[in-house]
Amino acid sequence: MPKIIDFQQVTVTYPNGKQALREVTFSISAGECLALVGESGCGKSTLGRTALGILPPKTKVIGSISIDGKEVVGATNSLLRSLRGLIVGFVAQDPFSACNPLATVGNFVGEAWRIHSLNPPPNMIENSLESLGIENITAKIKQFPHFWSGGMLQRAGIAAAAAHIPKLIIADEPTSSLDSELNQIVLESLKNTNSAILLISHDLRLVEKYADRIVVMKEGEIVEIGTATDIFQNPQHQYTLELLLSTTFSSNEKRTIPAEAKTVLETKNLGHFYGNNQLFDNVNLQIKAGEIIGICGASGCGKSTLLRLVMTIESPRKGEILMNQENSSSKNIRNGFVMPIFQDSSASLDRRWAIWRIITEPLTAKHWKNRLSKNERIEIAKQKLEDVGLENVNIYSRPTELSIGQCQRIAIARALVANTKIIVADEPTSSLDVLNCNQIMKLFAETAENGTAIIIVSHDKKLLNRWCHRVYSLNSDGLEIFKEK
Repeated sequence: MPKIIDFQQVTVTYPNGKQALREVTFSISAGECLALVGESGCGKSTLGRTALGILPPKTKVIGSISIDGKEVVGATNSLLRSLRGLIVGFVAQDPFSACNPLATVGNFVGEAWRIHSLNPPPNMIENSLESLGIENITAKIKQFPHFWSGGMLQRAGIAAAAAHIPKLIIADEPTSSLDSELNQIVLESLKNTNSAILLISHDLRLVEKYADRIVVMKEGEIVEIGTATDIFQNPQHQYTLELLLSTTFSSNEKRTIPAEAKTVLETKNLGHFYGNNQLFDNVNLQIKAGEIIGICGASGCGKSTLLRLVMTIESPRKGEILMNQENSSSKNIRNGFVMPIFQDSSASLDRRWAIWRIITEPLTAKHWKNRLSKNERIEIAKQKLEDVGLENVNIYSRPTELSIGQCQRIAIARALVANTKIIVADEPTSSLDVLNCNQIMKLFAETAENGTAIIIVSHDKKLLNRWCHRVYSLNSDGLEIFKEK
């Protein structure tokens, strides 16, 4: 089979001197699905962006990258534009940043044609989104991106990437915000295009099922490459073995809750809707200090909205929320009682600030009694970075210098530093590999043991069942106890 993309001795160095890729060599043949796995920050996304020529200015690229027989290292903008979309489709890791917030989702998908001076075929946008599980499509495509969940926007990005049935699709974590059923729909839809696929993913179970070959990366280098069967049944590198072992765990990591633990959050008959679209009704929930609650449900069912209500970012259309047995709108509830970890972690970090300042920002709030010096804040930030596995990251880095997975851990570190009563975490591990995911969940468990209540929204039901004291499924009628099939 002909090679659709061919990397030869590719090294990438960012303007700050960081070497993101080191002498990377591999190729993908027509119709082949090659998966790229490795821990957060190892260079996976950089590899995909290098192929498309969308790296930051003054980034140095050495080596050769051939796409459909055309050299892209040092290529003109005209050549790169002729490849993007028509020959190479791209699914961005961050679906929120990929969308224009001032244009509808239908316009976002349609841009895949208009950018090449083409008009979308009749009903093509609607049909492609419906095939990916989006319902009520006629009304939905007229909505702006902020009305869509992360998982829904991710599918819109996939529809745009596959619009022209390109020879190659580079999919950067295309299923990170989707449940297992939608994972299968999306991956099967991608494979049905018969395009070659570069699948960048941390989901090893998914990779094992859909990839023909697997590339394992560590710190910018390929440490192992082989068929999916070889990698999973006979790994050759120690790092590959560590990744695989991290997917096997005891069925229950839950800690016990003291009998005297007090209720810190209660929702009573909570309901919410947008226009005529009812998300959920009659949500009744009690959470005690030190308890970890998991919430799962279909993409777009209102999980993120429920967390925004708990955070008092939005007000419920029905029912009430009590914190420490007081209404959440009460002025007696001090600032910092609830600390969020947003699904769009990159957007929640101030790009102008060094990460030490971001992490310790909660310690500057008015309710915080002790004023800390800059040096004290830096030392605290260093400890939190170590807690989330980022001890080697420069404390003065900006979020734009980090991967999305690293930004996710920065957001987690910021939430943990506040010593708050409740943490609400929206898909806190969606961009993390299995090694870092386990580390973060252990950190949550330790935080809960110190009395903090934690609510985790995730599509990863196995993860929730392993770590949470209780797991609920959210639907339009409310919450019900989730039972694994």
